Amino acid sequence: MKSIFRISAVLFILAVTVSLCSAGVLSVSDLKSAKIGVLSGSVSESLAGAIISGDKSGTVIPYSSISEIIDALRSRDIDAAVMDESPARYFAIGSKEFRIIPEPVESEYYAIAFKKGNALRDEVDKALDALIADKTLAGIIARYLDEEPDPTVIDMNVGAEGGKLWVGCAASFPPYEMRTSEGFSGIDIELCAALAKKLGKELVIVDYRFDALHEALESGRIDMICSALAITEERKKTMDFTKPYEANQEVVLVLADGK
Repeated sequence: MKSIFRISAVLFILAVTVSLCSAGVLSVSDLKSAKIGVLSGSVSESLAGAIISGDKSGTVIPYSSISEIIDALRSRDIDAAVMDESPARYFAIGSKEFRIIPEPVESEYYAIAFKKGNALRDEVDKALDALIADKTLAGIIARYLDEEPDPTVIDMNVGAEGGKLWVGCAASFPPYEMRTSEGFSGIDIELCAALAKKLGKELVIVDYRFDALHEALESGRIDMICSALAITEERKKTMDFTKPYEANQEVVLVLADGK
């Protein structure tokens, strides 16, 4: 009987511990003492590091993809995740498994990045202006944010006479860039396809880990990065950006059972 009682007591303590872990993050300030999952090399990683700065009880754990972060949340290896609002909504809306804390961490803007001094930036900026003016970009964004992600094959303008437009992205970031059975899909992929047509070029998507995109740009393996990349003062030191094409908020995603 004593053994059974001890086992029951241990199981009870474990259950309470797990419950407290999931219930511990109710606001951004609670992140200071939490285990936080982030995408490696992202703004989220910098923000999370700043939040726990000076508090030895908090930990930032970088992952190579959003799917790895989601798995870590499910297994309770982390208490919360800091990420862009759109992928957070992708997993939280219509699901009873996750929820987004109402208080945002920070606001930012996405833009397309180029190696410093690349004249292609100005051409893409003009093409982007046209896609904004004729509502093409708004239509692309609405299709992914207001509906299920569209798996339709995207026209890459194969064989275009203007050569190839090499675009780097991290294709594990729904709804902006994803791999499907039909190839690449997402807001950024369709945006780049529309830009390539404006420029008379064939779109070539190259999939990298997010934290490897900058090096690929610097080495010339890609012409530009279009991967839900936020404009920051630090990035502006080494990259040139187009005008913003989408606003974003950094948010906190937690398990829905954390109350």
